[in-house]
Amino acid sequence: MIEAFNLGPMLIPTRPVILVLSLFFAFWLANRLAVRFALEKSKVKQVVEYSAWFGVLGARLSFVALNWSAYRDELWTLLYFWQPGYSYLGGLAFGICGALLLGMKLFPVKRRALFTVLASSYLLAILLYFAGLQSLELLRQPGIAGVGSTVSDFRLRNLLGSSVELSDLSGQGIVVNFWATWCPPCRREMPLLDDIQKIYQTSGISVVGIAVGEPADQVKTYVESVGVSYPIWVDTFPAADSFDRTQEIFTRFGGIGFPMTLFIDRNGVIQTIYVGELSRGFLQSEIDKLLDS
Repeated sequence: MIEAFNLGPMLIPTRPVILVLSLFFAFWLANRLAVRFALEKSKVKQVVEYSAWFGVLGARLSFVALNWSAYRDELWTLLYFWQPGYSYLGGLAFGICGALLLGMKLFPVKRRALFTVLASSYLLAILLYFAGLQSLELLRQPGIAGVGSTVSDFRLRNLLGSSVELSDLSGQGIVVNFWATWCPPCRREMPLLDDIQKIYQTSGISVVGIAVGEPADQVKTYVESVGVSYPIWVDTFPAADSFDRTQEIFTRFGGIGFPMTLFIDRNGVIQTIYVGELSRGFLQSEIDKLLDS
């Protein structure tokens, strides 16, 4: 699937965009159906919008509850709504509860008509959302690896100059983070990746950073300034036929911007691709999925 697109200098994740568009479709459809069922449009609009907000809040709170250990020491980060970390089922449950409570209050007589409008609007919006995701999957160029693809091996060097291959980590869950020294979000998430590597390395999880298109000496100086110790892989300079190029590997996975992170299970299958800055809760939840797979 196409995970993100460029809008000028900004990197926009596709999933939230499709979700927002689907919600706007639900709002529009509910407004149209309200007329057909002779319901007061302003009240229907209020129920639809409030239920959507209940859903978003519920999705966030549910995710935080399921990954409490990632938030308990920095509780304010649960308010970082722009960061990944939402539970679809939690959002659906909260949204339904919000719609029921407000609907019964505003429509004491025509509740059945209201709930028919809400169910129709949101059901079609959900179908539109998943149709949008499937369309992006169909638009993925041939040869570009996506979720469900088995990762082919590649060979690079580490910062000590030794040859390293992805197959060296066979049998483990692998978090592969593509980054660049000029990328501010990449720098911000590096201490988190380092911490996660220390916590999970004895549990069969490996974190690897791949610096794309930059010489080893420059990357090494940068990594030392950040103070992280998880493995960083780089290009061979000058290029050698027996080694892969980081830019080609990045492109192989549909790379369009930094940072980009792959979550690969023990069988070498990509479970998740995320473009953008990681949060602790999201990173921890994805690693737990790798451990359970």
